[in-house]
Amino acid sequence: MEGNIRKFRAFVTSARVGSFTRAAKELGCTQSTVSRMVASLEADWQLQLFYRQGTSLVLTNDGQALLDDAISLCRAYDSLFRHVESLHGLDSESVAIAAPSSIVALRLAKPLGSFVRKYPGVQVSIIESTYGEAESLMEKDQADFAFVPHRMKAEGLECSLFERDELVIVAPQNHFSQPGAIPIESLIEEMFVADTETAPLLQRELRHSNVSCVTSNTTAILAMVEAGLGISLLPSLALEGSDTRLDVRHLETPAWRSMYLVHHRHDSLGKAAQVFLDMLTDILSNGSDE
Repeated sequence: MEGNIRKFRAFVTSARVGSFTRAAKELGCTQSTVSRMVASLEADWQLQLFYRQGTSLVLTNDGQALLDDAISLCRAYDSLFRHVESLHGLDSESVAIAAPSSIVALRLAKPLGSFVRKYPGVQVSIIESTYGEAESLMEKDQADFAFVPHRMKAEGLECSLFERDELVIVAPQNHFSQPGAIPIESLIEEMFVADTETAPLLQRELRHSNVSCVTSNTTAILAMVEAGLGISLLPSLALEGSDTRLDVRHLETPAWRSMYLVHHRHDSLGKAAQVFLDMLTDILSNGSDE
C-alpha cells in the first residue's frame, strides 16, 4: 500500500507543479525517483498521464480525468495514517537530534522534512552542536540521536557509519603559488578561519596554528576567506551546493571525516524516534534515489 501511495503522491505533486524536478524537491527525493514512480503508475494503469514537453509536464486527458480521484486518495490515506498514529500516541512524542551544521543542512533536512509532513504532531528539536556537545547530550540522555566523528561505546548505545567526506583546504584565488595538492606542514604559518568541525585536526596536526576566528557557520567562513582574513580547512560536505569562487585544494596526505549516527537501542527509543530511525535507515540503505 505504501508503495502505491508514493506513486499516487508523485503523480499528484508532478501535476500540481508541472515538473518532475520541482516535484522531487517537494517530496524530498530525486528527479529520477519521481519519474520512475510516475512511469510505473502509467504501466500499472496502461495509460499515459503526462505529455513531456522538455522539462515541463502537461496532463493528458486521461491524467486530468484521474487527478481528482488521486488527490482524494492521498488525502484519505494521510487522514487514516494520522488517525492510526494518534492511537499509538505518536502525536504527543518528541525527537531530539544533536548534530554539526553541515549534517543538519545537507543530510538531515530532507528526511526531517518528510518526517514532519507525515507526523506534524511530533515535536522535533534540532540541536546544532560541536562533537563534544553532541556526545555529552547523548550520554546525559538529552538527545535521541547524535552525530559524532567516532564510535561511542557507552552501554546501551548503537553506532553506524553515516557519512565519510574528505577535508579540503579553502583559500582565496591565487593564494597558493604551487599547483595541486598541499602538504599540511606548509600551512604552519597560515592564518586560519577555523570551522568548529575541523578545528580538532588543526590542533592535532598544526599545534601552533594561527586562528583568527572559530565558527560553525560555513557561509561566514567562506565570506571571511574570500575577504582575505585567512584560509580554512572544511569537510567537503560543507561545500556542497555553494557557489564559491575560492581555491579549493586537496591535502597532499588526504584526511577524512567519518561521521557516525549514535542512538539508544531501537527498543528503548520512544515511538517517534523509532519511526524516524527506521525512515533514516531506509533512506540510507536505498541511497540518494530515496
